[in-house]
Amino acid sequence: MHVSPLNISFNSEIDLPRSKSESNRALMIMHYWKTQRHKDAKTQSVDDSATLISTSDDTVLLRKLLNNINQYTEGLLSVDCCPLTMELDCANAGTVLRFLMTAVSMIDGTFVLTGSERMKHRPVKPLVDALRSLGISIDYLEKEGYPPIRIKGGEIKGGNLEISVEQSSQFASSLLLAAPLWENGLSLTLTGNLSSMPYIDMTVNMMKNAGVDVERNERKITVNPSRYKLDDFIIEPDWSAAAFWYEILALSDKTQMFFKDLKIDSMQADAVTKEVFKSLGIETLCVDNGVMIKKTTDCKKRITFDFTDSPDIFPAVVAACAGLQVDAEFSGLKNLSIKESDRKKAMMNELSKLDVTFEDVSDDVLRMRCPEKLPYFSEEEYVTFDNYKDHRIAMALVPLAMKVGHVEMENPEVVSKSYPEFFEELFWN
Repeated sequence: MHVSPLNISFNSEIDLPRSKSESNRALMIMHYWKTQRHKDAKTQSVDDSATLISTSDDTVLLRKLLNNINQYTEGLLSVDCCPLTMELDCANAGTVLRFLMTAVSMIDGTFVLTGSERMKHRPVKPLVDALRSLGISIDYLEKEGYPPIRIKGGEIKGGNLEISVEQSSQFASSLLLAAPLWENGLSLTLTGNLSSMPYIDMTVNMMKNAGVDVERNERKITVNPSRYKLDDFIIEPDWSAAAFWYEILALSDKTQMFFKDLKIDSMQADAVTKEVFKSLGIETLCVDNGVMIKKTTDCKKRITFDFTDSPDIFPAVVAACAGLQVDAEFSGLKNLSIKESDRKKAMMNELSKLDVTFEDVSDDVLRMRCPEKLPYFSEEEYVTFDNYKDHRIAMALVPLAMKVGHVEMENPEVVSKSYPEFFEELFWN
């Protein structure tokens, strides 16, 4: 995709996608609600297709695989490998694979969970160890600690458990969402350096809103046996997606953007976007029916930010800093290497094409220094960005055309993983 220098004046209403994180949790809650109803021989179901949720590839995939699992357990779906084994291809969707690990562990059957080549380098060992301690048989089929894995499911009674969330909060969320169905519930102690804790709090809050008896006290989370009670889920617009529009406005000349239904006090981890971009000249206002952001002149020449709780906005922030020629020091980056791509390395590689330099202080800390003047590329001698098949890298790099001229982006379709309409929205505005 060739991108000419973008119009650098925006005054728009942006139609953000619904939160992928909330949507995936909502689908799991609906799955477990159906499981409880099935055990009670109550066959009335909920029409989750009517729920306003994300249209991202990850959420569409999770819904499809949950439907396949339900058909399998009801004997309605034939499988190719053998009658007792079902393969679930989770592509490069870490949340999907990790959430389904616990779900299929509760089913009397054998499941192989696999995915793309990149997925085979994304860790699952803490969750495997936790499920094994609950009595589930799990085998690694290739590399120890990573997918693909084979799970022989059965009854889980629950009880006391420890799990490290140093690499991913999804390990804890996967267990928590299922725990209300267990005879003994779950007393879960979080170990290791805590990462992405707002995502665990999102899980807890959504479970509470669905009628579950769950409490978090620092590192300990208690889930008592409970019944999910479903009302209509209200899935908020996605703050992770909003971060790229903050970047775009920061790089533009003027003026403002409006996000309908976005909540300034959202439980989403990436609502912190408003704080970091305040340092980059963006003011966030709570207005009727949403959030307004405005360009100001208050842009700092150097910023620091810790991404421990919000790693997904790193690409947008580091790209904005490069475009604004703001030197920065970032921390909380350790887990970026196990995302859809090695995001720290990817952004370092691509921004170096703009003469941005980096000091890789450690796996957790990065310093960046911008040139006094950014290069400007012509239509004949454009800069080509690689997005490493990572949706967030693609969305972060293309807006730099506002500052550096002609840009070529390989594989732009990767944005469908979280925000299928991103480029349509960008070029339409």
